[in-house]
Amino acid sequence: MLSFQTLTAVLIAVGALAAAIAMLWRRRDWRVGVLAALTLVSGLLLYLALFPPRLPVGGETLVIATAESPLTAKAQPGERLIALPEAPAINGAERVPDLATALRRHEQAQRVRLIGRGLTPRDRDAAAGLPITFTPMPVPRGLIRLDPPADTPAGAIFTVAGEANGMEGGAAELLDPAGRRVDRRVIGTDGAFAMGGTARAPGLAAFTLRLRGRDGKIVSDTPVPLRTIAQPPLRALLIGAPSPEAKYLRRWAEDSGIALQSRLEAGGGVNLGGESVSLNAATLREVDVVIIDDQSLGSGSRAVLAQAVAGGLGVVVRMTGPASAAARGNWGALGLTVEGGSEAVPVTLSPLAPDADTLTSLRGPGSVDAPASINTVDDPAPDLGRWAVRAAPAFVPAVTDADGGVLSGWQQRGQGRVALWTVANSFTLVLNGQADRYYQWWSETVSAVSRPDSTFRPVVPALPEVGERMVICGVLGTVRVIGPDSTETALAIDPLAGAQGCAAYWPASAGVHRIVQPGCDGMQEFALLVLPKGALTVAKAKEMGETTRRWAAEQNAPAARDTPERRGPAWPYVLAWLLVSGLLWLGERRWLTRPSP
Repeated sequence: MLSFQTLTAVLIAVGALAAAIAMLWRRRDWRVGVLAALTLVSGLLLYLALFPPRLPVGGETLVIATAESPLTAKAQPGERLIALPEAPAINGAERVPDLATALRRHEQAQRVRLIGRGLTPRDRDAAAGLPITFTPMPVPRGLIRLDPPADTPAGAIFTVAGEANGMEGGAAELLDPAGRRVDRRVIGTDGAFAMGGTARAPGLAAFTLRLRGRDGKIVSDTPVPLRTIAQPPLRALLIGAPSPEAKYLRRWAEDSGIALQSRLEAGGGVNLGGESVSLNAATLREVDVVIIDDQSLGSGSRAVLAQAVAGGLGVVVRMTGPASAAARGNWGALGLTVEGGSEAVPVTLSPLAPDADTLTSLRGPGSVDAPASINTVDDPAPDLGRWAVRAAPAFVPAVTDADGGVLSGWQQRGQGRVALWTVANSFTLVLNGQADRYYQWWSETVSAVSRPDSTFRPVVPALPEVGERMVICGVLGTVRVIGPDSTETALAIDPLAGAQGCAAYWPASAGVHRIVQPGCDGMQEFALLVLPKGALTVAKAKEMGETTRRWAAEQNAPAARDTPERRGPAWPYVLAWLLVSGLLWLGERRWLTRPSP
């Protein structure tokens, strides 16, 4: 059905057009043409007088002050100054609880300009519907990124990485809970650094990342949580031929507390492993990982291993020579897809430590079998080689050398994983006094594929801070959190989270908080370290600015809300219509009433 405005437009257009045609029909000269044109213009002006065009209203710009906004901020003509809760006390600013409230109160606003550090997640949850302009403030000097170590088995190496801004020529130091320096790195032009150490006793420990300026003065101290996992002894099975590699693998397993069974076949039915081990389904159900030489992968062992891997077993295939097409086919039967492997290339080793003091901290005081004087930081690295393999996209590197070359990696098959060890003579590390590196490589490889345990490990944020909302997942039932002051907080499981079992928690104090829930064998407990308020101020400032900049760019998209409009004034069109109508009347009296020449 036609609207009143459309119907009126049609009637005016038909009337004006009919009058113009009638004039031209009666007489055809230039004067009648002028009158016909004035008739059409008069009809158009009459329509505009009845329905004036819509004009945009408002045009006001909201200036939103966020954290660290200057106290001297003022609104310019056509602007309104709004202050969010985290903004400082600015004279003349209207206080609002959030950005959404400001937009609702001032619907006539057409643009938003953000000043200060940026918006918190509270104000970035939904689209603003308006064009947003925002220029991030310069990032302060200090720690702008921290990657804490993942959960680490006892005796393994952990890594702390991060990035600092404005710290070129300074240093990053890692201190243990007793305040002793574990590692140190000089910060370069890119600001990135990575350090590490050895996880000792099981439990949760608070290390410290210390940043020093070029002048040696302390810039910041940031707590770094390290969770050392107390795992039951890993059950491993070593299968292959007698070799130096097998000898030092057995020594590594013994030193690492691994329950190792071995079958080392010397030929003629002679087993030098010291144990009679049958490779069958029953045996494989009782172990977590199998380390096997590529030459020992017969058709029978491939079939039983493939079935066990699908059920969760981890397997490490150790290359003893160049890979042939048949060998790659045997690996493929286990679920490991790689190409190449027939060419040996050098392994590039990174320095043991940046300086002698750090190496001493990493190794400890030494022992009779391995005195601290063996292989100092200035000693040359041993020559190692690896078989260069080309892996499929599903292949995940577990250990790489200093140039990124793959020393070991794994691929998923069912519920288990199969890894490939490519280093040809890794045992020479032990002979050259680098048993730490040898143990680290094998520990990382075996840990990546071994059968997972059932330890209670809920999913929590890596670096929670006091007063900030955190989400804890992987919990169920009557779970609660016990704070450092023994205060207990019962958690409410979000029903919308489904099988993930997630709950929100707001830590009120810094320190170690314990998540406790009932399990099959009694109470299950998991500890996490909550950092003090402001421990990551610089990093959060950088993240806030970058996230707000991306969010603001999205608001400038065409999806921004329509500009409010209203009818413009009608009087200009009324006057114009009266003038044109008067000229039309006068022309008709003078030109149309006289006979044509």
